[in-house]
Amino acid sequence: MRGYNKWNYRPYIPLDRNDSFVSPYICRVAPSETSVLIEWLDNSESETHTLYYKERTEEKYENSLELTDKKIVISGLKPDTEYELYIENKDGYKSDVRIAKTGFVPGQVINYLHPEDTCYSFSGKCLCSPSLVRLPSGKLLLSMDVFGHSTPQNLSIIYESDDNGETWSYLTELFPCFWGKLFMHNGSLYSIAASCEYGDLLIGRSDDEGKTWTMPTVIHRGSASTNENGLHKAPCVILNAKGRLWLAVDYGSWKHKQFSNAVYSIDVNDDLLVAENWCCTGFLPHNKENPGALDIPGAIEGALIENPQGEVINFLRYAENKAWIIKADSENPEKMPEFVEVADFPMGHTKFDIIKHEDGYYYSIGNRLPLRNILSVYKSKDLKEWILVKDVLNYEEMDKQYVGFQYPSVLLEGDEMIIASRTAFNGAHTFHDNNYITLHRTKLSD
Repeated sequence: MRGYNKWNYRPYIPLDRNDSFVSPYICRVAPSETSVLIEWLDNSESETHTLYYKERTEEKYENSLELTDKKIVISGLKPDTEYELYIENKDGYKSDVRIAKTGFVPGQVINYLHPEDTCYSFSGKCLCSPSLVRLPSGKLLLSMDVFGHSTPQNLSIIYESDDNGETWSYLTELFPCFWGKLFMHNGSLYSIAASCEYGDLLIGRSDDEGKTWTMPTVIHRGSASTNENGLHKAPCVILNAKGRLWLAVDYGSWKHKQFSNAVYSIDVNDDLLVAENWCCTGFLPHNKENPGALDIPGAIEGALIENPQGEVINFLRYAENKAWIIKADSENPEKMPEFVEVADFPMGHTKFDIIKHEDGYYYSIGNRLPLRNILSVYKSKDLKEWILVKDVLNYEEMDKQYVGFQYPSVLLEGDEMIIASRTAFNGAHTFHDNNYITLHRTKLSD
């Protein structure tokens, strides 16, 4: 076994499971009401593969299918039923046993992870942080990470679509990579991420549409422990304004119940993989004495946007119907941000995206109250008065503790909005500890 100098793996396997490199690997599970789509790969030379599956309540694997393609749909299954499945090649090597539950879920299932599936236990047991990007070729890429509680949370998986999101295929995995944001810049694809929860701030590049990636550059070091304060972010929109790229990053932890906020930026003509080219404003502490401030840990997961006055502002998640607004100095990108206000905002209790549209409106996509079981679109001319455009998904009649459509990643293309959602539905552990990444489409004019 040799050393390795890429960020990407296909797949990533912990070194103590090195024999798995010659085993089949199920890289995607996508259940529907009465079927389960799986996608797989095998790095061995074996030419014969068999899929075995059964209901979880059954003792023996009585059902099998010979595999001739890297994707297969197991059809004719019972609705609302849990199944276990694995693949074995002719040499006797077996994949991990995967778990899938059939049943209705809104939208298109891109990937699924059952709460008791241990395939990614080194990183977590839930899917999170969707990030959607359109490549110059027209291809769509969607990344997501795997998170859990008391786990490192350090794996991201990337899928691709050549038909505008109608079908999806496994592309690669990035490790370590958490909270990754995909974006295009000067013809190259980038992901900016953390190495793990509260870990190092990383950025890597791909020049072949996401297949292979450079080893990531460490912009700043964070913490390697969920028990200590460190760097925190989400896959929020990266702003291109004033000749710079702008990124919102926080510092703190939930354990210590404190967060401060910074804005990172870089000249659009500089090499994004050179750490010294990045500027950081420094982290502005949460001040409970500011007008409108609450006695809470602080604000997180900011959306960078250029306001109507041409200022770069960080529009942060704060509290129910409230956003925390700070301002960066575009002439002095290392100057500490300034507190602006606590603003009325109908989706301020969880992560949201804000995008400036060609029609002159700012559109925000996120969750209106009561929690995360309603996914909505609002618009504003001035970032102050927000008007409800529509609910993309509304399941307020279902238990808000177990249903969620959250952390949206959005492409706004003309009148169409394509939304990737971190979705909890049909047996999620909780609304927060979700089990799906789903895709949704809506039109602003509907």
